[in-house]
Amino acid sequence: METDKMSTASSVGAERRPLLQALVIERRILFACTVLVGLCTFLWIAAVCTEKWVHIEGGNGIYLPVKGRYLMWSDSGVWQICRYVFQPNVTISASNATTTTARPHDITGMVGIYITRCTNYLAQPAMENGKPVDPAYDVNIANYVRTMISFGIISLFVMAMGCGFSTYTFRNPRYMFKRLAAGIHFISTSCTFVVVQVMMSSVDHMKKNVKFVYPDGATHYYHISFFLAWFVVLMNLFAAASFLWYSRKRKGDKAATDELAMADEPTIIGR
Repeated sequence: METDKMSTASSVGAERRPLLQALVIERRILFACTVLVGLCTFLWIAAVCTEKWVHIEGGNGIYLPVKGRYLMWSDSGVWQICRYVFQPNVTISASNATTTTARPHDITGMVGIYITRCTNYLAQPAMENGKPVDPAYDVNIANYVRTMISFGIISLFVMAMGCGFSTYTFRNPRYMFKRLAAGIHFISTSCTFVVVQVMMSSVDHMKKNVKFVYPDGATHYYHISFFLAWFVVLMNLFAAASFLWYSRKRKGDKAATDELAMADEPTIIGR
């Protein structure tokens, strides 16, 4: 009898050895997802707080008739855009006042100064005759900015919450907590994705309607903060898929240990 019990126990242990190896791989993947989600929380803060989302390039200068300046380049963030412009001198001498002839796309040989002008779309603009004094301020862009800020703040809290629930799944291996963590990661994926999409829509709107910010002849490309935001989106999506994949029920012989088998048994949750 003793021999039969030992042989049975050894056979059970041999059967569960692949399950234990799969469990180790699962724990490592979920731990990596948890660490990455925590890292993404800080990356998201860095991305939202910097002005390196979109770079608009003006080449040798593009003339802006409203202010008589030339756009060299500009960097856009979530709520602010800063333009680096060239202001040509309009007076040659005190006795002979003349204006510089405007050239559409070239400032070569012109004399003037380079200045930086920033527009904060969260601030209330100064108004004159019912219109903003700053020609770079656009009401639709301001609405885009409010949307990005709202979803950006929501996604930050959801990511922090998802990191906490992911950590809890290592203390309580029950499948329902993994599914809850997966759902939270999916929500944070959706919120961060909305911010990225709204930013792309705002660039399209500036290109078509806000010529003072995006004049004809200018080009743009997305900067490092934009790609950091995409990294956050993809990492949250990967974490959601991983926790959902490993949230399958494992009962009886399908579980690697007796503790995991008991954790996935039906439970009546009382008051």
